[in-house]
Amino acid sequence: MNIPVRQLENGSIPADPETVLLFLKKHGLPSTTRDHPPMFTVADSQALRPPSVSGGYTKNLFLRNRKRAMWLITCDENQSIDLRHLGAAVGAGRLSFDSPKRLMRFLGITTGAVSPLALINDVTQNIHFAIDRSLLRHDQLHVHPLVNTLTTTLTTIGLVEFAMKTGHPPVYVKFNHDGSITVDRSNNKMPDERL
Repeated sequence: MNIPVRQLENGSIPADPETVLLFLKKHGLPSTTRDHPPMFTVADSQALRPPSVSGGYTKNLFLRNRKRAMWLITCDENQSIDLRHLGAAVGAGRLSFDSPKRLMRFLGITTGAVSPLALINDVTQNIHFAIDRSLLRHDQLHVHPLVNTLTTTLTTIGLVEFAMKTGHPPVYVKFNHDGSITVDRSNNKMPDERL
C-alpha cells in the first residue's frame, strides 16, 4: 500500500486537525469537534451521525480541468452534480476528479477527508472554492477537520469567514431544479438571501 507523502506543493508539512481548530479559535470562529469511526462516504456520515444534531452536512469534491486548474466544491450531501454543467457554470470548462496525490500535494489530506477546512493547506493559493448556496439556509455546518475520524461543527457564516481568511473567497453556486447551475461571482461577502 502506498502511503502518501505528507508534503505540500511548497515543501511545507500540512496542518493537522489541532492546527485547524487553533486557527478557528484565533479568528473568533467558535466550533465543536467530535470523534467517530472513519467516514469515507455520505452514507457513512448518515449512519454515524448523532440523530439530535441539526445543521447541514456536506459533500465535497476535489476537481480539476484540462489546464490543471483545481476546484474544491462544497455542496449539500444529497445534491446530484453534473460535472459538465458545473464546469461551464464556474468557467472552468470540462471538470473531472483530481488524483489522491494532488489532493495531498495541494490540500494536505487523503481521500475521505475532503473538506473546506483543508483550504488552510492551500498555501500556494491554487484552489478555487465554490459553495452550494442551499447550504446557507443552515445556521451551522458539519465538516471534517482534515481527517475523517473527526467532525467539526461551526456556523455557516464562520465557514465562509474561514475560507476568506485563508485567501479563498467562495463562489456561490446554485443548483436549479431544471438541472442548470447559476453562479454568484460577487465574492466579497456571503449573500444576504438565505435559500
